[in-house]
Amino acid sequence: MNAVIALCHFCEAHGPCAIFCTQTLRDTKLEDLPLDQQQQQTQKSCSACNYSMGRNNSAIYSRDTESGATFVSTKVAVLPEVANLVKQAAVLSLSNGTDPSKDGEFVFFGDSARGHILSHTFRVSDLQARGYSQLFSIIVLMKDKYFLLNIKPFLAEHLKKVSSELQTAARKTKETEELTYSERQRRLSGAQFLMHTSRSLLELTGEEHIFAHLHSHFSWLLLAGSRFLTEHVTFGNLPWLPPQSSGRPPAQRLTYNSSTLPMIESIDDPDLEEFFSLRHLKSVVRKEEFATVCYCALTGVKIVVRGDPRKTFRFMVCLKKLLPEPMHNLMRIDAQHQHSISSEYKIISVSNDIAVPMASGSVFRIDFLDKHVNGHEVSVKWPGELPRKLPDLMVKLLKAVEEKNFTELVLNKQTKVLIEEWKNKVTCLNHAKSTSVQGKLKKVLGVQLQDQPIVNYWSTHLH
Repeated sequence: MNAVIALCHFCEAHGPCAIFCTQTLRDTKLEDLPLDQQQQQTQKSCSACNYSMGRNNSAIYSRDTESGATFVSTKVAVLPEVANLVKQAAVLSLSNGTDPSKDGEFVFFGDSARGHILSHTFRVSDLQARGYSQLFSIIVLMKDKYFLLNIKPFLAEHLKKVSSELQTAARKTKETEELTYSERQRRLSGAQFLMHTSRSLLELTGEEHIFAHLHSHFSWLLLAGSRFLTEHVTFGNLPWLPPQSSGRPPAQRLTYNSSTLPMIESIDDPDLEEFFSLRHLKSVVRKEEFATVCYCALTGVKIVVRGDPRKTFRFMVCLKKLLPEPMHNLMRIDAQHQHSISSEYKIISVSNDIAVPMASGSVFRIDFLDKHVNGHEVSVKWPGELPRKLPDLMVKLLKAVEEKNFTELVLNKQTKVLIEEWKNKVTCLNHAKSTSVQGKLKKVLGVQLQDQPIVNYWSTHLH
């Protein structure tokens, strides 16, 4: 999610300001950011603003291996132009426009120039502060107004949980201090309790790693927010569209055999990332056979991959990328029985011990050989032929694989985008009430005659 999440507070010495900012970095490397220099320039005298994050006082960061995004948390936003926007948003968030009696309220404000902000204001107990509490807020700043409004219920639910955790921890600290100093002692020793010096969040909550916890919360929100909304192509008011989910994206529905689990765990190794792209398929089969494999996977020709599971597993993981997620249950990895071949599975891998049908127009066979034959490690058999004009989706996939400027990560993203695009097209066509309406939709969506095999196959499994 292209946004900044910041924790702000009203400092007795410096007024409203942001003290902890988390944002996503995609094209910028951490090494290129002057973190230490920036933090030194923004240091303030009071303990509430000049706190310590732990061992590394300049930043806390984490990385999502799937998307390649890096989430970095600092006292001030790492990009100067973003820091100015966050500073303005913090002032507005904690200004007099917020009713102090409404603890935990959510306010939406902003414009196209200063960004759009969702602000969650709350109070944290502090026995030494004026009114025995400090005013805090969590703001979400982004440029996309409508996206922010759409995910407001999701953000509100989780930001409320974060603020409740902080308030609970601070309440425990306050109760401990009240046991140590009675109300009469606090009045008599006014030097300590009436100075109104702001204390840091670490002191208020008593949590040594409070900012690491905040980083994990904010990073997850940025990651989950980007996956929260699913794009659908709509025409008018279509009540059949599925509702949005407020949870994490669903787990992938691949069927594995227990003997394959060690390979599933090893595939998380970043060094094996190249095996996740379609280029691995191309490296295993001949160039002309690669197009045939893609066509059969996209149009529903049964693919039987036979050989040692240690060789076929990565090949199957790559074939999965040619199908939308709701169709992943049509794959069976390392099947142990022959009857699995005659079942509804469309892409299946088996060991050499299991008999498989001969290659035919409806069965595409790939046999992994124990020894290389003529420089190839697989034998591909399919008597069918590719059509003269290939489906548009397949043409774009082949072009993406050939694009030399695409890294493996970029190729994976491009593949997913293309598959999702056609999944949405087929879903729309599925809900056309008549042939004439479907014909009009095809013109609008750019679905042509050569794309019909994909539409016919996918439409039976996408609803």
